[in-house]
Amino acid sequence: MPQILPFRGLRYSAAAGALDDLLAPPYDIITAAQRKALAARSPYNAVHLELPDGGDERYASVAALFESWQAEGKVVRDELPMLYVYEQRFSEGGILHSRRALLAEVEAQPWEEGAIKPHEYTMSGPKEDRLKLLEATHVQFSPVFMIARDRAGQLRQFLADTIASQPADIEARTMDGDHHGLWLIEAGRYEMRRLAPLLSESFTIADGHHRYETAANYKQRELERSGKLERDHPARFAMAAVVAADDAGLVIRPIHRIVPRPAPADFRARLGSTFSIAAAPGSSSDTSAIETAQASAGPSTIVALNLDPGTIHTLTPVDDTIYARLAPNGNSEEWMRISPNLCRYGILQPLWGIGDDELRAGAVEYTHDTGEVLDLLRGREACAFLLQPVSVHETIALADRGDRMPQKSTFFHPKLGTGLVFHPLYP
Repeated sequence: MPQILPFRGLRYSAAAGALDDLLAPPYDIITAAQRKALAARSPYNAVHLELPDGGDERYASVAALFESWQAEGKVVRDELPMLYVYEQRFSEGGILHSRRALLAEVEAQPWEEGAIKPHEYTMSGPKEDRLKLLEATHVQFSPVFMIARDRAGQLRQFLADTIASQPADIEARTMDGDHHGLWLIEAGRYEMRRLAPLLSESFTIADGHHRYETAANYKQRELERSGKLERDHPARFAMAAVVAADDAGLVIRPIHRIVPRPAPADFRARLGSTFSIAAAPGSSSDTSAIETAQASAGPSTIVALNLDPGTIHTLTPVDDTIYARLAPNGNSEEWMRISPNLCRYGILQPLWGIGDDELRAGAVEYTHDTGEVLDLLRGREACAFLLQPVSVHETIALADRGDRMPQKSTFFHPKLGTGLVFHPLYP
C-alpha cells in the first residue's frame, strides 16, 4: 500500500493579493478565454504556472517566474510538515453541496503495483508536457484527485472533526462562484494514527491520471539519476486530494458526444436491434424540451438530438443481451453498460463507422454542458448524444477489475483548485 505523509507546502502569502484572484482550475479544462480571464485577474494567478504560454522555452520561464515569486515573498514555504483539509462548497442542479478532501503526499507507484488504480486511459502528449514542466520547476502545482473507500470511516471523521473544530485558515471564492476552504494541520503522531486505516486501502484516481503518471515517471528518473531516494523524500510522492467514496459531494457529470455530420437516413434500421427508439416531444433547439427528455430518461437511456433534423429521440436498450453482444473481446458486460461505451459501440460505430482511429482524429466533440451542446449544434448538420453519468460505484468497481474506461467518460465536478498549496519535490 502507498505511504501517506504530510509535507511542507508552498503557499501564497498575503503579499500576492486576495486568494480569490490567484486560484485556477487544472490545466486540462482551461479554455483560451478562461486563461485570458484568469491571467488578467492577477500577475500571480496560478494559471501562469499551470498553463504557461509559449513554446518549449515556457518550462524554463515558469521555473524562473516561480523562483522570483518566492524571492519576492509572494509564495512562502510552511516551516513544518502539514496535512491540509480542503472543503469545496458549490451548487449543482440548484442544490448546495460540499466535498471534503485530505491534501497530503501519496507515494507515486506504477499502476502494476495495484495500490493506485486508474479508471481512464492516458495520452502521451499531456504526460510529456507535464514531465517537462515538473523537471524544470521541481514543483507540483496541482493535486491529483483520488477516491478512498474509507471502509473504517476514519478519513471522513478526521475531515469532519477538523472542520467543526476551527474556522478555515484560508478561504477563497473563485469566479465560478465556488467556495474553497483550507485548514492547516500540524501532523503529529495522533493525526497520523487516526489516518492509519487508509494505509490498508487502495485508491482510485478520479482526476489527474496524467499528473499521477508524471509523478511516478519523475520519481523513477530521480532514482536513476541519484541512485537512491530516502523513503520520505518528496520526489517519491504525488500531491493528492483524497476524498472518501461516500462523500455526498462526489458529483460526476456526464460528458456528451457531438458528431458533426448528419445521421444516415436509415438510422432506425441500423440501431433497431440494439435500442428501442422513441420520439420525444419538442425541438432539439428547445432547452426545456431537452431537459424534460433527460429527466424522464432511464439509467441506460441516451437522448439523441437531430437524428432527424430538429428532433429529440430517446434510445433505450431493448434488453440485457445487447451488452455481451456489443462488448469488444476482453471487456466485460459491466464495462459495456456505462453510457460512453454504449454510445461508442451501440451508436457511433453502426451509424458512422467511428472507431478508435476516427476518435483519435477528432470525429467526435465533447462537452459536459448541455447549453454548450446546443451552441455546438446551432447552424450545423450535426447530431448530439446526451449520456447518463457514470456513478462513483461504477468508477471504483471497473478500476478494481482493471477495466479502464475510454477517455472523456467522467467529469468530476467541481475541479480542484490549483494554487491553494504547491508541492515542492525537494526536502
